[in-house]
This record gives sequence, structure tokens and C-alpha cells, in this order.
Amino acid sequence: MAREKGVKDKIEGAALRLFVERGVAETSIREIAVAAGVSQGAMYNHYPSKEELAWSLFSDNFSELGIELRRLAHEQAGIDAKLRAMIRHLFERFDEDWVLVSYLFFARHQHLRRVTPTLGNPYTVFRSVIAEAVRHGDIPRQDVELATSLVTGAIIQVIDTRILGRLKGRLDGSADPVATGVVRLLGGP
Repeated sequence: MAREKGVKDKIEGAALRLFVERGVAETSIREIAVAAGVSQGAMYNHYPSKEELAWSLFSDNFSELGIELRRLAHEQAGIDAKLRAMIRHLFERFDEDWVLVSYLFFARHQHLRRVTPTLGNPYTVFRSVIAEAVRHGDIPRQDVELATSLVTGAIIQVIDTRILGRLKGRLDGSADPVATGVVRLLGGP
């Protein structure tokens, strides 16, 4: 069982690196197998296709991220503290595993239509935090969907700018200024 997990981990690690470097469409099963040091048969033992491998990598990690953001939001009181904890976590995750987070950001448009309500979804966590703050009067009444798009867009842009190398160093040091900016954007304290 441990051997099978090791093979699967090798496949997933190699696929993530290649998908980020080249893109999903530009990466073949054969290239993933070679990079992972496994046979193509081993690849098919774990994933029926490259597309299913790409989906599995996205959905498992996207959901895990959403679940963790929800937990962090529930541990905090007030929109400032909630957003600060959530943004810090996203940026720390990028610093810890930039390949995985980059893949989630690069692949989101390809996979978002397949995301179901049962998956943890970072966007819906941000939306519920903002909607709760509007209900409690912590921020002015506003279109929650638009506000969520603005907040998540700001976060995504910071990560994209880091991926492109225009921001240097660790992202976790940017968490507080970004959180302050998005709270102000929402009309908060």
C-alpha cells in the first residue's frame, strides 16, 4: 500500500511541475511518466487519463484549500480578522508550495465549471464572510457577488504578480497590507 502511495505521489508531483511549466494540454502522459520515473501502465493504474489526473489534482487541492479557509474564518471574529487570516493562509501556502498553488490558479478556468457545491470552494468562503459582514453591519450594504469578485481578484492578482516574478520574496509578508486594502475596498474599518 505504501508503495502504491509512493507511486501516486511521484505521478502527482511530476504532473504538477509539468502542468505549471508547460500547461496541461502541452504535457503528455508519457512525459509525466518519464518525469515521475514510472511506467505509463502505472500512470493508468492510478488515473484513466491525463484530464482526470488534472481534475483530481485541482479538485482535491481546491477543496482542501476551501475547507481550511472556512475553518480559519470560523476561528476569527470580525471581517478584518477573518480576511487577514484567510489571506495570510493563502500566501503562506504559496510560499510553502508555489507549484501547487500556481497550478490551482493556472487551472481554475479549466475546472471551475466542474466544481460542485459539495467541494470546499475558496470563493464561496470569501463570499460567505463578506455576506455575514454585510448582514451584521460591519461593512456597508453592497452587491456581495461583486464585492467577493473584487476581493478575490485582488488576492489573485498579487499571486499572479508573484508567479510572474514582478513581486520578489515571500508572499506572507504581503498578507497584512493586502488584507488592509481589501477591507478598505469593502468599506470596512
